[in-house]
Amino acid sequence: MQDLRAFAVRQLADYDAHTPGKMFDGPHPVMSHAEAYALQLEVARLRAERGENVAGYKVGCVSEVIRRQLHMERALFGHVFASELHHSGATLDPLAFAKLAIEGEFAVRLARDIPGVDWLRQHKHEAFTSILPVIELHNYVLRGADAALELIANNGLHAGIVLPVEPMTLNNPDQLLDEPIWVLKNGQMLGRTTASAVPGGPFESVCQLVSHLALHGIRLKKGQIILTGSPLALYPVEPGDRIEVRTARFGQVSATVS
Repeated sequence: MQDLRAFAVRQLADYDAHTPGKMFDGPHPVMSHAEAYALQLEVARLRAERGENVAGYKVGCVSEVIRRQLHMERALFGHVFASELHHSGATLDPLAFAKLAIEGEFAVRLARDIPGVDWLRQHKHEAFTSILPVIELHNYVLRGADAALELIANNGLHAGIVLPVEPMTLNNPDQLLDEPIWVLKNGQMLGRTTASAVPGGPFESVCQLVSHLALHGIRLKKGQIILTGSPLALYPVEPGDRIEVRTARFGQVSATVS
């Protein structure tokens, strides 16, 4: 793909203007999935240049329900930035997003640097400090015919997360497989399932992420937050909505759109 930096500058400007992915509205540069990831990485580098810190990474499109909804056949990976972290009870400005939609999912915080996927599989009980039910925020805008390409280049539609105030300790990620999680809007349940709706559970999502990042010479670092992918659908929200994500053993998180 020619002039990667110019495309990344355009992508970032559109993101900042809350009109993400305008380059996919009509004819756009021909690119492969690898080039779309290169574009995502270049946008992340530009954000780092201006002082934004990478707080972690996300895995998306892992559950069957999300793949059907977004017409995606494989997992995707993206960046999480410290400038877009909110805490439970936050009030979200809808004007700061493009067609705000949310997912409820599990995130983990890393206890140490992860040297590689083989190490992670052998040391799963010491890799994480805590488990966090989160609300992931999205700009629910898809403009082009190739959803996969657009999703990758647009960082998986990611626009931030809402974190619990008090994360719970996690010693064994296999504990999550039977853990229920549900999403409510204005007190009404939108969906409920268990973490096992993510194939292999959240731990397998982290393993996939480690393998993906290794292709780009990136390793996960101690303290980073990893979004492991939603087992439920992506839900549009509107001003006035109160969103809650609850679990049985690992707490809950909430936010209001206002």
